[in-house]
Amino acid sequence: MMTFIRFIILLIFASSIQAKSIKDLNNQDINVPDNVETAFGSSPPMNYLLYALNPNKMSGLNFNAKNQNNTADEVFLNKKFLSLAVIGSFHGGGQSINLETIIKHNPNLILLWEDDLLIDKIKKEIAKTNIPTITLPFRKIETMPRSIAFAGEAIGEKTRGNLLASYTQNIIDEIKSSLVGVNPTKYYYAEGVDGLSTECSVSFHVEALNFAGGENVHKCEQRALLGLEKISFETLLSYNPDIIIAQNTLTYNNIMKNPLWQHLRAVKEKNVHIVPNNPFNWIDRPPSFMRVIGIQWLTKLFHKDEYKVNIDERIKEFYKLFLNVEINATQVQEILGEKK
Repeated sequence: MMTFIRFIILLIFASSIQAKSIKDLNNQDINVPDNVETAFGSSPPMNYLLYALNPNKMSGLNFNAKNQNNTADEVFLNKKFLSLAVIGSFHGGGQSINLETIIKHNPNLILLWEDDLLIDKIKKEIAKTNIPTITLPFRKIETMPRSIAFAGEAIGEKTRGNLLASYTQNIIDEIKSSLVGVNPTKYYYAEGVDGLSTECSVSFHVEALNFAGGENVHKCEQRALLGLEKISFETLLSYNPDIIIAQNTLTYNNIMKNPLWQHLRAVKEKNVHIVPNNPFNWIDRPPSFMRVIGIQWLTKLFHKDEYKVNIDERIKEFYKLFLNVEINATQVQEILGEKK
């Protein structure tokens, strides 16, 4: 009974926040809290966006910061971030979310991911809390700048939001310009311990790879949230991709040690690369703001002759701007997995 009473009190408190009117991405007036002290992303892409804008305004995490796809090295992260409680997620990865837990942490605003396959369910559930929400598109790389800027304005970080959005737009324009008239590079995205889990060609999990001038050899359309489509080695052999992108070090090591994989052109030519994941994954799980550096890294891998940038310097620039840390040449190589 006391738990229910506490829930109602928190619900009343959450609905009493002063609001201001701003224009959403459809140029419609919406109300958001006048002073956002803390916010929560209902999905990992949205929560990590909050980190880029202001980690001190995060109310909690969707899952443990350190996991198989995100190194979360404290050297690169705000100290408060690593101490945040895990509020949970609607997505089945890690701790399931509980509405009372959200209200207990009392965020002034919740960010929803428009492209989420569970968005209708999530909207319905969060509406029960009376906590204000905004919905942002973040699947397509091209939608990221406007969403970053809008989120920044909504949480009271307009200047920083515009700065990050402007940088992101410049990178997008630069890559698109460099790839005009260029044939795509056929890639295979290797996931799972054996490397035989992958993603469909039409999937938000490979959005960064496709944008960077890659063509996924596995043609299908994502239907399940987690993806991870299983294929046989015989199927992969028939694909014979130009390049293989390995989800993590374990996948990479198993690929390189397995004699069967030596029959693939990419393995023979040592064109197998590990996705950097420090402090967060650069392309997927979650598909976050880290894709801004991820698409630069991928474009350099896929089309090094056309994309004439110094990727090491770009990495330093990105970490300074988005993560507020200065890194040296040795750290760049470690992040890229070139020193194991």
